[in-house]
Order: sequence, then structure tokens, then C-alpha cells
Amino acid sequence: MPDALQISAVCDAGQIAAAARLAREIWYEYYVSLIGRAQVDYMLERFQTAPAIGEQIGRGYEYFLVERSDTPIGYFAVRADAAERRLFISKLYLHASSRGAGTGRRCMEFIEQLASRRGLPVLWLTVNKGNPSVAAYQRLGFRIAAEIEIDIGGGFLMDDYRMEKQVAACIPEPRGVDSRP
Repeated sequence: MPDALQISAVCDAGQIAAAARLAREIWYEYYVSLIGRAQVDYMLERFQTAPAIGEQIGRGYEYFLVERSDTPIGYFAVRADAAERRLFISKLYLHASSRGAGTGRRCMEFIEQLASRRGLPVLWLTVNKGNPSVAAYQRLGFRIAAEIEIDIGGGFLMDDYRMEKQVAACIPEPRGVDSRP
């Protein structure tokens, strides 16, 4: 039987540092062949250092560590947009040894439950057009909603798909209302 998967919110400096270490490991292993070493270096420095992650958390992003047998194997980050009733999946990164074994699906189930509990019926994310994960997201029920290009500075352009998925949103009952028939 595989070891249980643990997903925990990133709440302190040690966990932020763990997410930044995972970013370096995963990005150099996976993304250099997709976008090149120079862009990976730039994106890690700009978006995935411990200070950058801490700043994102301060702006409302929620980071989560994914562990198996107390060993970090990945991380993800989301940001709720209550006014638009959407949840942005900003990051979902797993070590190579954890891909293709249902770990990504389990993380996505966690994210869907989070969105549902918050009454957010739309999940959305961006993914590089050449990333094989596009097909994985489609198998999970996402659809391509738009093609986007984002200038991230440093002479780099992200050439992505914006993908969306509808989820069942549980709208909390107003206080003092009895929902029994």
C-alpha cells in the first residue's frame, strides 16, 4: 500500500524555504527542456525564492506542501478571487518520481474541495503551450479557454494556455437559516 499523502498549508519560514528548495529541484529537472535554462533561472529568482514566496503569501496566495512519508515531493499555490467566484491555481509542481502515479490528481481533488467549500465554482490556471501537462489537465476536466502571452520581464515571454474547469460550489447557508425540509 502506498504511503499516505499529506498536504499542509505553508505557514512559517521553514515551510517557505522548503517550497523554494522544491521549486529549484523541480524546475531544473522539468522546465529547462521546455523554456530554456535562462528563463528557468529568471523565473526562479523572480517568483520562487523564499522572499518571493513570502511576498506572494502576503498578497493572498496560499501555498501548500505535498509530502509522502514526511518527505516533501511537491507544492502548489492558489489565490481566491471571491468577487469573480474563481480560484486561480498559480502553481502545481511535483517531483518526477511522483508524476503519473495519481499524486497530481489527488492534489487537484484537494484544490477542488477547497474551491467548493469557499463557494468558488471556477478553477483556472495557465500552462505553457508545449507542456505535456496540458493533456493531463484536460483529462482532469479542464478546457482551454484562451491563448495568452505574458511579458514577465527580463526579455522573456510566457506563451500559455489559460485553462478552466467548473466545479460544484457549496454555497454556505446564511446564518440563522434552517435548511431542513
